[in-house]
Amino acid sequence: MPGRIETLWDRASRVAECALAGGSLMPIVTDAQVIEEQGISYFAHVVTANATKKFRATSTQGNPFLPYDQSLYVAEAGQGHVCLLNKFPVLSPHLLICSKAFVPQQSCLTLADFRAWLLGFDHPDVFGFYNSGPQAGASQSHRHMQLVKSPIPLEPVITQGRLPFDHALVSLQAMDAEVLYDHYLAMMGQLSLLPMTAGGECTPYNLLLTERWMLLFPRSKNNIEGIFANGINYSGRFLVKQAEQLEWLKQYGLMNYLASCSQHR
Repeated sequence: MPGRIETLWDRASRVAECALAGGSLMPIVTDAQVIEEQGISYFAHVVTANATKKFRATSTQGNPFLPYDQSLYVAEAGQGHVCLLNKFPVLSPHLLICSKAFVPQQSCLTLADFRAWLLGFDHPDVFGFYNSGPQAGASQSHRHMQLVKSPIPLEPVITQGRLPFDHALVSLQAMDAEVLYDHYLAMMGQLSLLPMTAGGECTPYNLLLTERWMLLFPRSKNNIEGIFANGINYSGRFLVKQAEQLEWLKQYGLMNYLASCSQHR
């Protein structure tokens, strides 16, 4: 009987095991808990002391994708992209689909980007997200799309159209790159996020992708009171540096926080 074909996630798990043993993978250890708010069970992570490694490294390393750390290499992702491990994952493995050559994170996604990104949807429960620039939570300016395997607490709110901020949503029947790219351009136009000139920067936004739907929304700020938000927060998962920040977030309201970091017409 022939063996099962190795998926990208299978390979990522093997590479992560080796990278962890070799010290090049540095998971952010957290105290995880569930927060209930208006019938939604959000995931909250409070980092432990090792998170200081990430904040030190990201402020000094320049572009970590050019060149990339060979020990974090997972696979080729088409001709123009490569799949790497996120060096500082909260959820592991956390995959990055990066352009081989430098492409600005704030420029429009391309059809080739979608083709490369979709290679990571070879396993159930994959959640993809894209942060278009610093205001949308991107920590690196080099083109990269992200993938984790995770439940999505906010999925019922998203699919029922109950998000309290500007957004565009499409339901998906299949993961076809050309169809997704057409939807993406239409959504960007609908929300007036496209650049004014060819090759220019897009207005800040996040893009969320599952096998079932794609969600796009503009961003107004990347943090409130030092609590930063990127695309994964809009799945219903939060990461804070101190327990005091989590208490503030509970008082402020998690959905209110997401709405305040977004835009309203």
